[in-house]
Amino acid sequence: MILIADGGSTKCDWVVADTSNATIVKRFISEGINPYSLTPEQITTLLNDTVAPQTESYPIEQIFFYGAGVTPEKSEVMCQLLEQIYPSAQIVATSDMEGAARGTVGNGDGIVAIMGTGSNSACYINGKVTKKVAALGYILGDEGGGCVLGKALIGDIFKGVAPQHIVKMFEAEYAITQGDILEAVYRKPQANRYLASFAKFLSAHLDDSYIYALVEGCFEEFVRRNLAQYPLRRVYAVGSIAYHFEAVLRRVVEREGFELADVVISPMEGLVRHHSGQSVNPTEPSEKPFRKITEEPSYYDNLEKMSVYSCLEAINREDSRVAEAVKRTLPQVKKLVSELIVRLKQGGRLFYMGAGTSGRLGVLDASEVPPTFGMPPTVIIGIIAGGDKALRTPVEGAEDDTEQGWRDLEPYNPTPLDTVVGIAASGTTPYVVGVLRKARENGLLTAAIASNRNSPAAAQADIAIETVVGSEFVTGSSRMKSGTAQKLVCNMITTTAMIGIGRVRGNRMVNMQLSNKKLIDRGTRMLVDELSLPYEQAKNLLLLHGSVQKAVEAVKAAKSEN
Repeated sequence: MILIADGGSTKCDWVVADTSNATIVKRFISEGINPYSLTPEQITTLLNDTVAPQTESYPIEQIFFYGAGVTPEKSEVMCQLLEQIYPSAQIVATSDMEGAARGTVGNGDGIVAIMGTGSNSACYINGKVTKKVAALGYILGDEGGGCVLGKALIGDIFKGVAPQHIVKMFEAEYAITQGDILEAVYRKPQANRYLASFAKFLSAHLDDSYIYALVEGCFEEFVRRNLAQYPLRRVYAVGSIAYHFEAVLRRVVEREGFELADVVISPMEGLVRHHSGQSVNPTEPSEKPFRKITEEPSYYDNLEKMSVYSCLEAINREDSRVAEAVKRTLPQVKKLVSELIVRLKQGGRLFYMGAGTSGRLGVLDASEVPPTFGMPPTVIIGIIAGGDKALRTPVEGAEDDTEQGWRDLEPYNPTPLDTVVGIAASGTTPYVVGVLRKARENGLLTAAIASNRNSPAAAQADIAIETVVGSEFVTGSSRMKSGTAQKLVCNMITTTAMIGIGRVRGNRMVNMQLSNKKLIDRGTRMLVDELSLPYEQAKNLLLLHGSVQKAVEAVKAAKSEN
């Protein structure tokens, strides 16, 4: 087993990996480790309290520590500190830039840019550094890093440059004074971390024109003072700032004539492949590991130390990203719904298929169509791996069989008029990938809803709906943002399809099932408004015909006969 660390000033990403099959056995996060900002005693305490307990059950033979601030003179210090905890392991400590490069460019060519609390960059050709622009730290450099972003925001707010609505939002969120800021920056340790913490505010309000311009300006400086000095144009960006502000970064980088080849919050998957002897050369795309954004570390840490309100606020902030991610999929959703409407009119059906949360959401959306739109339950059908039992209780191994999805679909006698929508947050669920492949082979229309780009599920679908919402608030908990995105997309699919086949009139559910007093009253009031009838007469008419639409059609037919 090997232990790999990708260490930044704010947090450090650790994995225990099995090099025989290039798999991650365990992954965890600790506080940041930077030998320039922490004393040896502080690092030792952190290693003993946080790292050692996480790895004590694994035979660690080698350690590769890639960290911010691990210059050649600090490398030996880090090795000695790690050796105290792991005396029998072979230990290598080097810079975070070396780790970022090994995990992205590998043996290929490209500019590697680290954009986390600080920033750094280097140009690699054939996997070797050919040029490196000095980072210089957050006081003299670090353009485009979280610390400089936070410094720009704080400066604008307390100098009176920021708009008043931004100042008010900032004051409401942080309730800190200018004195608090100065105390934290000039008298307390780790000022860079403190300033970088305000990047979350910028990320949450990126739709504001002032905030967007501030971030854009910082990224322009990063390009001008760093990337522009390199002979290459292909950029690989690593770090939380690059990841969470990817849209702005991409716009700036491409506007300046560069290609943003990839953005990862951590290079860890690539590092595991590198140390397992596998290629991570981006010039060989077939060998590049599939990136599961849904499994990447949360932007937040130490959740148990957050107040209830802070947790709620952070979850809400992350949820606010979902609608924008779904918006980016509208062209694909439009294509699916347009083709679905044609098929439904010809007697086709829609099958939602998934496992776990994804499967439950498909069943939920399908189950709401009959009462809402008066459709028979045989038109929109939800199927979950493991059957109905799995709606309430996880069924072990149900999602792992690539053939079971098609077996579950076969009793419905699927035809080419039918549509299968596979739902999987990761886009890798064997149950979903398998049924999409088989359905496509049999001429059915197929679509995949996933929260990762270029997933195996998407590769088996005619239409790929990729709701890339980013890492979850709780790492890997795709029932959160990914699940919310899935629900929104399903809502759009069935609602628009039902409108398209005439199950809505005006803006009303005129075909809803009259299953309780509330719905009978709602339908009666629709008829009162539509036909200008007394309430009781409208109610009797509704109950006679069974739906608002049929009642309206009957009245209009009677009038035309007279």
